[in-house]
Amino acid sequence: MNDLTPLIDRYADGPDQLEAAVSGLSTEHLHARPGPGEWSIHEVVIHLADSDAIAIERMKRITAMDEPALINCDESAFIRRLHPADQSLDDALLLFRVNRRQWARVLRLLTPSDFQRVGHHSVSGAVTLGQLIPAYNDHLDRHLRFIAQKRDRLGVPATRRE
Repeated sequence: MNDLTPLIDRYADGPDQLEAAVSGLSTEHLHARPGPGEWSIHEVVIHLADSDAIAIERMKRITAMDEPALINCDESAFIRRLHPADQSLDDALLLFRVNRRQWARVLRLLTPSDFQRVGHHSVSGAVTLGQLIPAYNDHLDRHLRFIAQKRDRLGVPATRRE
């Protein structure tokens, strides 16, 4: 294993955190818009499944290709145009889980030099594979906080995980 093992483990544990964050919510709660932001909890989950698929594709490109281009994604357009309210929450959670589980297997097999490989993001510029793992952990953490705040505003706080 490499020194990124704790970050990879945290990345692989993300699906458990997301599923816990939305457990016990009714359909009404999932589709409500109590803030912060404009998205419902359901839309946040769909966004996380979409963005994680894009993130994994970016990480695969960096791992397999020499200095690949990484195209920016307009997350608001995805929510506006891809009918997230009509997508399955359960399927989004399953995709998030399976995609992270499969990619974490690959990450654990890579060498330290693989994590120094570079891609070129169309907005952010040069980024290494090693930088993307904590970035996507942080992305999930930020959205988990949004979900917790929305739950509190709905009067359905999450139960604490031990």
